[in-house]
Amino acid sequence: MSTTRKGFKFILLALAAIMLLSFPLAAGAAMENGITNPANGATVKGVVEVTGYASDPAFSKWQLDVLPGGAADGAIFLAVGDKPGEFTYSLNTNPLPNGEHALRLRVVRSDSNYAEYINKFTIANGAAQPAAAKDIVATAVGAGQFNTLVAAVKAAGLVEALQGKGPFTVFAPTDEAFAKLPAGTVEGLLKDPKALSNILLYHVVPGAVKAEAVKDGLTAKTLQGSPVTFKVMDGKAMIDGAGIVATDVMASNGVIHVIDSVILPPAKAAAPAAAMSNGISAPKDGAAVSGVAAIKGYANDPSFSKWQLDLLPGGDANAAIFLALGETPGELSYSLDTTGLPNGEHAFRLRVVRPDGNYDEYVSKFVIANK
Repeated sequence: MSTTRKGFKFILLALAAIMLLSFPLAAGAAMENGITNPANGATVKGVVEVTGYASDPAFSKWQLDVLPGGAADGAIFLAVGDKPGEFTYSLNTNPLPNGEHALRLRVVRSDSNYAEYINKFTIANGAAQPAAAKDIVATAVGAGQFNTLVAAVKAAGLVEALQGKGPFTVFAPTDEAFAKLPAGTVEGLLKDPKALSNILLYHVVPGAVKAEAVKDGLTAKTLQGSPVTFKVMDGKAMIDGAGIVATDVMASNGVIHVIDSVILPPAKAAAPAAAMSNGISAPKDGAAVSGVAAIKGYANDPSFSKWQLDLLPGGDANAAIFLALGETPGELSYSLDTTGLPNGEHAFRLRVVRPDGNYDEYVSKFVIANK
């Protein structure tokens, strides 16, 4: 009898040990990548706690986006994480319209490939929802601190573009930021829609990039075509040297971040030297200019020493006014505010100087026609 009891106890202990060992394994195996809340097809309202799980043998990061109306093209970034496992995110559904939407989880591997998981959900907030957000242009107008920016957008013919579906991320310089530019620069740009558009589009990134996504060293391609670079130091974020002073101003078609300086796109690469000839290329000889004139030229010589640019008021060489000097051969540029000069004919003079002090001289006449 005692032998039977001992055998029975041994069997029970063995079963218990097996169960204790098996439970942790089962719990781990039960976790699968994806969004666990809200469940696929769920109806939600107000603030929703989004939960999920993201892991991979070659895990790099996870990213969570909301797809308004379920459309991937309109994806709005929500959060990113660099640690595998369970995650949570609080989503305020009030700014979104009632109806069907989707959440998208991407589990990104170290080779940048990813697995994607989508849960559809329906927002059913009460009738008393906040008023619909205004588009980017209307939001900027209503803010009251972007008067120069709004005027520039209108002058460049970009109003309709920035009222489009988007989403767009706009890094908006304040009126004070524009005031930092050299005198006459804004006035000159307002008269040159092409150059103005080039600068403004450098302030716009496709997609809705919220502040939490900005990391030190991050780059993003702008609508102008050139990339911008972000820097984060001591908790302060910058874009191409401009400080980001306010973030996540939401609009119906994107997001606005406020910056304290105007950022400028990089200059285009110089053409091969063999294709360039010494002289002043802009303004063209005999051209009429007003406001801020962009002077461009080229200076080179097998025995190059330096180049010198002068203004000849009324075309008089005896009254020459020094403008700029350069010790590097190649293309040159200089901005001249003509508003302080009298209307009429004047000239620019470029001298390409050799080490022996001799030089070649190039003169280009132009007419100032300010109002």
